[in-house]
Amino acid sequence: MIVRGKDITGPLRESADVCIIGSGCGGGASAKILAEAGKKVILLEEGGYFTSRDFDGTEGFAYQTMYQRRAGQSTEDLSVTVLQGRCVGGSTTVNWMTSLRTPEFTLDDWRHRFGIEGLSAKDLDPYFERVERYLNVKAEPDENHNPNNRIILDGARALGYSTKANGRNARGCVRSGACGLGCPFDAKLSVALTYVPDAVKSGATVYADCRAEKIEGSGKTKRVAGYVLDNERRTTKTDFVIEAPVVIVSASAIHSPVLLLKSGVCNSSRQLGKNLTFHLTTAVAGRFERIIYPSGGIPQSAMCDEFLNKNGDNGGFWVEAVPVYPALAALAFPGFGRAHRERMREFPHTGASITLVKEIDSVGRVTVNDHGRASISYDPGPKDIEYLKQGVAAAARIHFAAGAKEVMTLHARPTIIRSEGEIERKIRAASWERNSLALFSAHPLGTCRMGNDPQNSVVDPHCQTHDVPGLFVIDGSVTPTSLGVNPQITLLGIAEKSAEWLAENFAAVAR
Repeated sequence: MIVRGKDITGPLRESADVCIIGSGCGGGASAKILAEAGKKVILLEEGGYFTSRDFDGTEGFAYQTMYQRRAGQSTEDLSVTVLQGRCVGGSTTVNWMTSLRTPEFTLDDWRHRFGIEGLSAKDLDPYFERVERYLNVKAEPDENHNPNNRIILDGARALGYSTKANGRNARGCVRSGACGLGCPFDAKLSVALTYVPDAVKSGATVYADCRAEKIEGSGKTKRVAGYVLDNERRTTKTDFVIEAPVVIVSASAIHSPVLLLKSGVCNSSRQLGKNLTFHLTTAVAGRFERIIYPSGGIPQSAMCDEFLNKNGDNGGFWVEAVPVYPALAALAFPGFGRAHRERMREFPHTGASITLVKEIDSVGRVTVNDHGRASISYDPGPKDIEYLKQGVAAAARIHFAAGAKEVMTLHARPTIIRSEGEIERKIRAASWERNSLALFSAHPLGTCRMGNDPQNSVVDPHCQTHDVPGLFVIDGSVTPTSLGVNPQITLLGIAEKSAEWLAENFAAVAR
């Protein structure tokens, strides 16, 4: 059963075996596994419940209703925009479906640095295979790539860079390009169309429009308290209390630590909210004589991974295509007035690629502000900024190799590169100071990191918190480091593995 907030008329009081907070990768997968194991599961989601009938393919509807802070979530200094879903299915409802396994070098790093056993490539591969079968993850055939993705495939190959089609979780895709706005054709196999319905079939109850504010109790019975929301008016309707011996926090790397900090639990290590990573991202836009139309077709079906961990330092960057919807482009492209208008008039001839950094020395943190909401800070490290520069340069070279006439970065003071020979000089001459370049993240990770040492981590390798038995965190916040790939498959694999362990050991955990 899925219950919307509008259908809840009075204070909600329920009990369950497991209360899960958040319905994205971590929460949705956990709900399915535990419900199928016979546990009474209640799944809470702050955002609304939407179906393909609601998706109209417009940025206005999507950003206003299905994204955190109406797609305006950012660091406190506004230097990095952080895009996250806020709806049943979480970010999987609005992501671009790139489905990649965790690099083996990342998993090896977790074992060596944090003593994590049971999460090697050998350990996770069966879960990754299961997830990929369940979500029909397949690489696109060559003829399906849109012109924007062909820039990467053709440009990178011309330069001798490693490039490939990436996996996508779709079935019956019509290549409408609406992935980031909610798929109106139900072709995207999001958590909202897979794990959540299967959890419901096995008896789970989903309450949408319900925001958890506090977790109370450290013994057998825990209480999750919060408010039922009127998401249209952005007000509260009534309150709820859910009692359960096991609570799973799956509210994301931004909002899980906020809930735990407000609850006053799980911070004996002083690591709660720290170690935030972003896969720090910016874009380059190329102008082509041919029509690219970067909003159309499959948004993200190819990548260049030539420079990921190339120096053996667990850092680097990779390049992917990005769907450039008109409103998003207008916000991201630099300039004002006539110059900006002329740039937007070139929109059909514009191709865009993003470069994403696997961080090694940036410092990020999530705390609680005076209003009880997330306060995000992020200081890019010098090594990561250097990789960001290299990534922008590599993306520019790829665009020129694919036929671009000029390439523009997203610096506030426009940096226009008119030939490959200008790339290094203009990249080095541009400002890389805070707020001088449009920066983004759709992959916040790491704020409740996993580890064996309770003094240096928040959860153990099963995602159970060190401090409170029966309290788990299962989402992107548990990753000990930046991943180096889009996180969807990683998070689903870890969630299935952790929830399976919990189902098998439930009696011991819940006592």
